[in-house]
Amino acid sequence: MPARAEYIPKEGQTQVFHEVYDVVLYLGIIDILQEYNMSKKLEHAYKSIQFDSVSISAVDPTYYSERFLEFIRKVFPTYAVAT
Repeated sequence: MPARAEYIPKEGQTQVFHEVYDVVLYLGIIDILQEYNMSKKLEHAYKSIQFDSVSISAVDPTYYSERFLEFIRKVFPTYAVAT
């Protein structure tokens, strides 16, 4: 699938036009190999004391999948293609 990266200047920058680059993306998903067992639940409990419980990596698989899909949708938004 073709991909592109678009540089959008920040507010206050003098550049008028957006820059678009062709890119190659490498994506690996290895978390499906990880079992959410008692040790992961303990890790979640321990890290939740130190950090925000929804921002850590050791979370319930259902929540993790929702968070992952939301991230993918932000990174790869769908655009309407004019024909």
